Amino acid sequence: MNVLRGAVLVGCVAYAACASTRSQTVDFSENPRSYRGADYGGVHDAWTRHAKLVQDIGTAMEIWATFKSWEFRQAYVAKYAKVYDLADSEREALAKSQLETARAVYEIHLVAQSTNDHWNDLGSRRSPWRLTLLDGTGAELAPTTIKVEKLPDAYESEFFPSRTPFSKTYTLRFVRPEGADASFVGPPSGRLILRLASPLGKVEVAWEAKEGVSVR
Repeated sequence: MNVLRGAVLVGCVAYAACASTRSQTVDFSENPRSYRGADYGGVHDAWTRHAKLVQDIGTAMEIWATFKSWEFRQAYVAKYAKVYDLADSEREALAKSQLETARAVYEIHLVAQSTNDHWNDLGSRRSPWRLTLLDGTGAELAPTTIKVEKLPDAYESEFFPSRTPFSKTYTLRFVRPEGADASFVGPPSGRLILRLASPLGKVEVAWEAKEGVSVR
């Protein structure tokens, strides 16, 4: 852990949220894609964001957040079908299930780590962190569920390689608001932001929509 602490302090200012290089824009639409298993890595990277919050005592929080858009899910289906040698009917059933989930919730696969293991506690009532999903208008959604995942190492290394020996994996789900009066616009606003705020500081990542691409 001392090695990890020393590494993350380099180049970061105390109490500052340090992020990776500028992220590429994304397509939130439900456009169909013909992905192959080999395409998964590039699509995964396009939908994954990295940021960390560093204090003088170490990393308060470092996250890798993968937004499970319909584009991401199509690449995931292609990869999963290849890895597990699915029959056509099984692949079609998986794709249908993935689309239904994408239409019902905003889902984020979150890998998180910190210098102090007690800080990496996102789902319990004792957690110091408040998690929210914001759109481009500033409207917020609270997570419906924050689930700690216990995934097989081989699976996680293949599909979500951001994991480390010091990290925890979470699934965050935010139910999509219904009705014309819903204040949370979501992707049509052009932006989604995942924010983690606490007395330790704030860390956030964002997904920006491509200009001129319909996201409805």
